[in-house]
Amino acid sequence: MHRFSMVTIVTLAVLMLPALALGQIAAPGMQMVPIKNVSLDQALAGVRWQGRVPSPASIGDKTPVVMVYASWCPKCNVWSPELFAQIHEMIRNEPVVLFAINADETSRGVSYALERNLVGPNIFHGDDPSIVQRMGFQSELFMYSTFEDGIQTGRRSAGSFYPKDDGTKEYSIVRDMKSGMGGSFSILTPEMSPRMREILWPAEIGAKLDERSLISLRKKMDESLADEFNSTVTNYLNRQIEKIKTSREGTIPEQIAGYELAEMVATDFKSTPQGRACRDLVDKLDENEAFQDELTAKKLYDQGQQKANSPVTLKRMMGRVVSRYSDTHYGQEAQKAISAVQ
Repeated sequence: MHRFSMVTIVTLAVLMLPALALGQIAAPGMQMVPIKNVSLDQALAGVRWQGRVPSPASIGDKTPVVMVYASWCPKCNVWSPELFAQIHEMIRNEPVVLFAINADETSRGVSYALERNLVGPNIFHGDDPSIVQRMGFQSELFMYSTFEDGIQTGRRSAGSFYPKDDGTKEYSIVRDMKSGMGGSFSILTPEMSPRMREILWPAEIGAKLDERSLISLRKKMDESLADEFNSTVTNYLNRQIEKIKTSREGTIPEQIAGYELAEMVATDFKSTPQGRACRDLVDKLDENEAFQDELTAKKLYDQGQQKANSPVTLKRMMGRVVSRYSDTHYGQEAQKAISAVQ
């Protein structure tokens, strides 16, 4: 994953807070005392949210970013609207989900960010002063962390910036987003109108997208937007069909993922041509005894991996898979797991 080339920007120490509040970059080589990285679940535990927020699981492979801020610093209040404006402009086109947390102990709530237009379908607001310590920040002044595979990857200053040739500046959190945090879209595409992107962003992060929800969404659209919406949904379903077709030539895990995707399309879009095609495939695979063995073996294997709390338990649960499905892919994986703990 690409990151900007300078040494990771971090909050220096309490005595250096004014410098960071002005947006200056930390000196190379200055490092925080190492602190254990936390999971996204741990980081967000205890936050008081405004409205509903997506669960870490529903974000998919999009990059979560947690940013904390406070309202007590007068110098920060001068440049924070510019910071928020850059984030607002950048994030709507990137596979990033931002959790903006007010960590001020004296001024609770999220009005500070909302009044400065830090809004968007993939921006979620809450407040929690305890998050600063939980995430290992040394200040509540505009710090942020990205997460990879659900684990915090570092601690940086969102107020630090890069001077540009035209005399303006680009804030570090914005450059981080622009340089590619990883992740992808399953529904949104570059050619979508801004309005369509805003409508479909919730579906990218867990909101239900099926025929019933499509009808509800369509009712609120004028004819032009409805035409774009219909075309967008058709293209999305066609992409799912292509993924399913490709999966049939792949490994057993890829085939199973394709089967599960086909089940979803067949259930959620059953009256569409794509839904009917997926139903035919699912019915065919349901009658395939060898494939059903692979599905059952995977289920037992996953259960064993999740529930085993000791090497002895793991061996016993993996043994169940091997004894019944030794010739399947997950039967072989279970045997590897048993050998690894002997």
